[in-house]
Amino acid sequence: MSAQKSKNPEETLERDRLKSQGGELGLKFLRVMEFAVLRRMRPMVYEFYGQVPDFYGRLFPLDADGRPCSVPWKYSSMLEYFLLDAEDFFEKNPRVGEKVNSGIWLEPEGENGVELPLVAKAWQIHKQIQIMSIQVIHEEYAERVNLLRKARMELVERRKISNDLNNFKKQALYDGMTKLYNRASFMEIIQEQMDKLRTYSPTLALFIIDVDNFKIVNDTLGHLVGDSVLVQVADILRTSLRKNDFPARYGGDEFTVVAPDTNIEQSHKLAEKLRHRIQNHKFNTGNIPVTISVGYTIYRSGETVPNFIRRADLALYDAKLMGRNVVCFRDPWIIDDDEIAEMDDLESNQ
Repeated sequence: MSAQKSKNPEETLERDRLKSQGGELGLKFLRVMEFAVLRRMRPMVYEFYGQVPDFYGRLFPLDADGRPCSVPWKYSSMLEYFLLDAEDFFEKNPRVGEKVNSGIWLEPEGENGVELPLVAKAWQIHKQIQIMSIQVIHEEYAERVNLLRKARMELVERRKISNDLNNFKKQALYDGMTKLYNRASFMEIIQEQMDKLRTYSPTLALFIIDVDNFKIVNDTLGHLVGDSVLVQVADILRTSLRKNDFPARYGGDEFTVVAPDTNIEQSHKLAEKLRHRIQNHKFNTGNIPVTISVGYTIYRSGETVPNFIRRADLALYDAKLMGRNVVCFRDPWIIDDDEIAEMDDLESNQ
């Protein structure tokens, strides 16, 4: 025999009273748990449901009719973003029990500098009941947020320090005006490339380049024009070389190029290429021509850095003696006794 509902009015009233008390108790529990609930009536329209938690009243003002705020997203950018997610969630007809949450964020509370850790959720709690909840997070979660914030700030600071360090390194490696490697970097590069030769035994070429009559440009047109000429020469070097070549400003109006895997024939072609490009470039120096003299040589196995540089420098000296705007080569296997003595003296004074 199936159970039937009691027709006793007193039982019905008692059942309704207990149900009402249970509902009120649930609403009070939500309030104590700092849990604010807004029921979705239709798209973008919500009504506050239950009792107002203290935090909610502090964050969001009453509506015009004195009821709890039903549009809290107007006072919180994070809730404004979440409202769009919530609406999209509800419009997809989720199953009962499904929900989507905002993740934790910190909401400023007035002008006292206090921030409340909050989380918002969109719930499909019944086939026809959809709610948005806003809750203050427990202390352990709030502490997690603070730790994450601190870690993020430390990460940002470390990145800033790292960027500053990289900038300092770049400043130490490069010439400030031409943006080519500076002399100190050139000395390290040529030593590294020579060390590689002992293992791989390829060829290594070295060029020393001097801007002809640069003093005339400076004295006649001024140092700003002279600086502009050096910058343009550096740009031509940079765009004329391979990616694995190393152009550097050696000092004043002198430049160097370290060119790995480059034999004598390739070196001559490269030197002439640079000379022609400089000669044909328009430097805006009026009637004063801008050309370069180039001295180059090839590394000889077993020699030292000063010997290698000295021989390229002698090749440049040869180019100057020949009237400038020329390219000269010094054979690494043909050196007279006087030059050897000069190189030995140079090494002993290092």
